[in-house]
Amino acid sequence: MLDPISLFFLSFHTFAAVVGCTLNAIVLFLALFRTPKTIAAYTTILINFALTDFLACFTDFFIQMRHIPAGFTMAYMSRGLCTLVGPHFCYLIYSVNISLVAHGLWSLLLGFSYRYYILFHPAPTRKMLIIALMIIYIPSFIQMWVFLLADDDPVEIKRILMERFPEYELENATVCGTINVIEFPAMYTILHMTCPITPVYITIWILRKKIIEKLVSNSKDMSSKTKEMHNQLLKALTWQALIPGFYGMSIASYVTAQFFFNHPIFEYTTLTGFLFMPVLSPLSCLIFIQIYRKRVLSWWYIIIGKPIPEEWISVLNTSKMGATTAAPSSVAPHSTETKSKH
Repeated sequence: MLDPISLFFLSFHTFAAVVGCTLNAIVLFLALFRTPKTIAAYTTILINFALTDFLACFTDFFIQMRHIPAGFTMAYMSRGLCTLVGPHFCYLIYSVNISLVAHGLWSLLLGFSYRYYILFHPAPTRKMLIIALMIIYIPSFIQMWVFLLADDDPVEIKRILMERFPEYELENATVCGTINVIEFPAMYTILHMTCPITPVYITIWILRKKIIEKLVSNSKDMSSKTKEMHNQLLKALTWQALIPGFYGMSIASYVTAQFFFNHPIFEYTTLTGFLFMPVLSPLSCLIFIQIYRKRVLSWWYIIIGKPIPEEWISVLNTSKMGATTAAPSSVAPHSTETKSKH
């Protein structure tokens, strides 16, 4: 029988993972099939976000993982569907999951860098964006494969845990992990998951500040329509800049459990904080990208039998199958009008 803490966190993970998969599937569909030419180039980054976040939520649903540090040993107790296959499969899915989380953080930095870049330069081509995405995925890709080398004997991991935490109910639990986290495969993963968050977070806020300063300095030459688009952008920037804070919460929980104080809440929160990122990230697209927001609302209006506003029809009709090469006007701080006046 599950204890109240485990029941709460497992219920939350199930709910959040399903919601995250749904939201990211919607963004992925819109980016692939309902994107007008005016924001087509930026959809390369959006597709990367949506696919990465969808898979992060999907793999989280399958592992339902709890981190249990035990000295130099790191154990992972799973309650998800992966337990039907076995501990090594759970470890494999977990390795994929945290590599996606790490890539999501680097992708967020790329998204802010893109917005800042196009304030001063023409929007990069889709090919250039794909190359940039492939480059920033290299550390996470290496992490995923290297971490698989740290998958040790589950029986030995469980024995160590039972000696360290005799009060934990581990007899029938599915446990995997690493006996010695000091060894390179585990240490590389730990360092890659924990060290970049501070410089990345600081850089994101610096870029946000510079983008806002540039937009404010240009606002006197903008029309009311362009100002409204940039106001939406500022809200989106603030929303997205807050998201890595949940990543930081996971790192803080891990450090607390590893070095100071073990408690089931900290052991569960390590992955729970990671889950917030792929769940909240698609909301910035669905709320602040005007064409996507109106598209989703139009679906809702159809469901409840409410007529779609006439002024939306022409906007929605600009959507087309597939995407091409232009820069986004409603999410990226760059518009045709702004360029012509500056």
